[in-house]
Amino acid sequence: MQFEQGLPQHFIVFAQTPKAQEQSRRIFLQFGVALALPTIGILLGGASILGAFFLTLCLIILLIGLRQWQRWQTIPFAVNPSHPMMELDSIKEAEVMIRLQDGRWAEAGNDRYRLISDDLLPGFNLVALDDDYTIFGYFTDEKVLNSHLRRVMSLLNQSLALRDAHNQVEDDMEEARSRESMDYGLLDRDWPEELELEDAVGPIAKKLRGQE
Repeated sequence: MQFEQGLPQHFIVFAQTPKAQEQSRRIFLQFGVALALPTIGILLGGASILGAFFLTLCLIILLIGLRQWQRWQTIPFAVNPSHPMMELDSIKEAEVMIRLQDGRWAEAGNDRYRLISDDLLPGFNLVALDDDYTIFGYFTDEKVLNSHLRRVMSLLNQSLALRDAHNQVEDDMEEARSRESMDYGLLDRDWPEELELEDAVGPIAKKLRGQE
């Protein structure tokens, strides 16, 4: 199944937004530089043991780079052209859609989200930070909440915060924090730092604040 299959045509996957494309170019440049040294080593080493070592190193770097590139290209959410991540200064309503593990795209609700381990399947459910912690859907079959998944959730919740700011919806982050203090350990929630929240969107959030 293709990554964008089932996504309405007017939506743009995160990887195709301007900021994400900047990061894509940065990833490409980083691994291009990383491949330069082993490539030179292969040319100088030829068929020797040293050449074989650099060839192996080159393949390892290439595999790591391709994996990181693929992960970045398949961040599982999309925005419409009016969303601030598209930087088009549209006055129309911003929207976000989320891709679930089975390939279905679903419109994001009004709440922020976090990941909770599924009771039956290996992986994580996407759970809304509402009063009932409503399960949005089965999100990923990855067994560990690794740095990539944390990054995905940070980006997703940033996109929702920008959507609400654009649509002039009050941010319920403080309310969610208050609920967190009453959970008595029900959920182990890691709230992102303020600097982390701004990391992927750069000056967009600042621009929105300036319009308030």
